[in-house]
Amino acid sequence: MRLTSQDIGNGMAWIGIFALIALAFCVVWALGFPGVLILGLLTTMICVRAELSDHAPTWGRAVFEARGVKGRSPEERAATQEAENRNRSPMRYYRRCGWSLVGIGLLGTVWTFWS
Repeated sequence: MRLTSQDIGNGMAWIGIFALIALAFCVVWALGFPGVLILGLLTTMICVRAELSDHAPTWGRAVFEARGVKGRSPEERAATQEAENRNRSPMRYYRRCGWSLVGIGLLGTVWTFWS
C-alpha cells in the first residue's frame, strides 16, 4: 500500500488532534476550565489567521505572486482552487475543535462557578 499526501495529511491531523486533547487535559489539571477556554480561543485564532493569510497575502514574496494570478488560464485557476480547498479542509476541522474547546471551557467555568 502506498501512502498518498492526503493520507499523510490525515495522519498529521490526527496527531494534532491527539496533541490538543493531551494539552487540554494538562491545561484543565493546571488552570481549570478557564485554561481550556483560552486554549480553544488560541486554536481558533490560529486557524482563522492561517485561512486569512491564504486568501490575502500580507507580506513576503506571496504579495508579488498574487498580482500575477490574474493572467492565468481557467484550468490553472481551477487547479489552484482545488489545492486550496484541500488545504483548507483540515483548518476547518481544527477551527471546529477550537470552538468545541471554547464551549467546553465556558460550560465548565459556569458549572464550577455556580456549583
